Amino acid sequence: MILLGYAAAALLPTGPLPGGPNMAAIHLAKALGGETLLGIAAAVTFATILAVVSGLMLAAASAVSHDLYKHVCKRGRATEAAEIRISRGATVLLGLIAIYAAILFQHANIGFLATLPLVVAASVNSAMLILTMYWRGLTTRGAFAGGLTGLISSVGLIVLSRSVWVDVLGHSHAVFPYEYPTLFSLPAALFVAFVVSLTDRSVRGQNERQAFQAQFTLSERGPGMGA
Repeated sequence: MILLGYAAAALLPTGPLPGGPNMAAIHLAKALGGETLLGIAAAVTFATILAVVSGLMLAAASAVSHDLYKHVCKRGRATEAAEIRISRGATVLLGLIAIYAAILFQHANIGFLATLPLVVAASVNSAMLILTMYWRGLTTRGAFAGGLTGLISSVGLIVLSRSVWVDVLGHSHAVFPYEYPTLFSLPAALFVAFVVSLTDRSVRGQNERQAFQAQFTLSERGPGMGA
């Protein structure tokens, strides 16, 4: 990416690019290889976008129908026909949301948009993975509360930042002064998970704390290595 940026700055003409700054790589391909390389770059870009979007759509619809509907709403008692029906409905709904978001963010910098999933993942997944692997006091209730806190805080602060609140939604001033909220959402997720786990006095929580040592030993030594 750094090489592409320097090459675009050196080879492309100064001033606004047709299609905006997100099209710099495509214009660079034309400057280096003419129409042939431009066609190859455009085809690869289209195929990559199509593959990523379709894969994410299938994963999201499967999560809604299999994880949320079947195991959370129906407690594992949902029929296959109902699960397929929910999956199809979720695909349509998620597709409409994705189309609306794409129209809304069509002029946003692609580098900023590509970083946003990493911000959310760091605030939700990374925080809980760290506690799961290295803290014996974590419980399911604490992990759920911490992950939910990281999700809500990271997405909420991203929306309130200047890049979304001002540049996309058109407000005059940003509520959150920074572009990326990981510095705030990640500690919030860790803190909530820590507090909720400490106050969890349920039988399930006690069993999870007692099972930590065996899990930690297995993760460090591998199966079949003994205690």
